[in-house]
Amino acid sequence: MKYTKQELEEDVFFLANRAAAANKVSFLDSARDTGSSSNSIVSIAYGVLDFKNRCLPSDSSDLRSCENMWIKLPEHRKTGDAEKAMKEARNSKYFGKHKLMA
Repeated sequence: MKYTKQELEEDVFFLANRAAAANKVSFLDSARDTGSSSNSIVSIAYGVLDFKNRCLPSDSSDLRSCENMWIKLPEHRKTGDAEKAMKEARNSKYFGKHKLMA
């Protein structure tokens, strides 16, 4: 697949910002965009990881990281298996998704 110069620049910007934040820790759901599941979606979007090896969110914070990453991910990467992985993440049965009724 060929990408335009602009799309490649968007990729570099996204990945460089992600790498720059890799050594920082944030426990604010609104700021965090990395985690096992969001990292797997990024890897799928860039053709590094096969869809069958995806990682689903383990809790609501992990899903929020996926959502935050998805907002930042370049539009041209939100296709195919990456889009499918994000949809599965949103529909996964992670811890805290449903409150137990008393």
